Amino acid sequence: MKRDADFRTRQALADLARVPGAGIIADPWTVAFGVDTRPADLWASLAAIVQLVMEAESPDPALGDLWWLHRKAVAAAPAPIRAALMNGVGHLRTLELIDLADAPAATDLITTPLGKLAPALVLLARRMTRDERDHVACADYGCDSKRHRAALEALLDDPAVAYPEGEYWFPAEVVELVSHVPGQPGHVPCLAIVLLDALRTGDRQGNAEFRLQQQCADIAALAPQTRDTLFAAFRHLYESDPVWSPAVPAPFTLPWAASA
Repeated sequence: MKRDADFRTRQALADLARVPGAGIIADPWTVAFGVDTRPADLWASLAAIVQLVMEAESPDPALGDLWWLHRKAVAAAPAPIRAALMNGVGHLRTLELIDLADAPAATDLITTPLGKLAPALVLLARRMTRDERDHVACADYGCDSKRHRAALEALLDDPAVAYPEGEYWFPAEVVELVSHVPGQPGHVPCLAIVLLDALRTGDRQGNAEFRLQQQCADIAALAPQTRDTLFAAFRHLYESDPVWSPAVPAPFTLPWAASA
């Protein structure tokens, strides 16, 4: 359980620190309780306060009052700021460092909605070239390569790039094998397929969690648009599942990547 708490606390603190101005407001409590505080200063002050409470591991009753006073303003913030604040408060609630009757709404925790994220992953999957498709189909030591190749073509032709109901071995076996090896032909498209499936299933098999654990540095080194799309998918899993918690090496956290 400590591993889970460490990742989620580290991620929440990193996101709060990314809110513009969060680290430069001298007296965030005064700013947050101010009558005519500008929205940007309000978000920064709240981020600083949530960060302080989380780092101190000591509850402050005034934070609950602030939260109910400004919850609508937080919900209206730009998506990354809204998600950072909502996830920060949600994590405080999990840690029993804030007394709230209700958790933040699930939709308020999400930076990039699935409806925007999935099409970007589909595009990544369909970038698989003919040669890469041949390589992927033979990834299981060449076993059943023709059947894997036909199933791979059918999968990539599917509008949602979704595995057929009840059929996972063809071509999931070879897709997953290639997605494990950064730099291998077809790696990024296969990783996109794995992430699409994980987002649809809540990563119940832990495939996305395991790949982030093993490949965080490799993914970070990809071209910016590809990197941001993949990290946005991992972030969606973090924001949508309160127990999704890969054992990534410190100090790595999911970046505040541009929306897909």
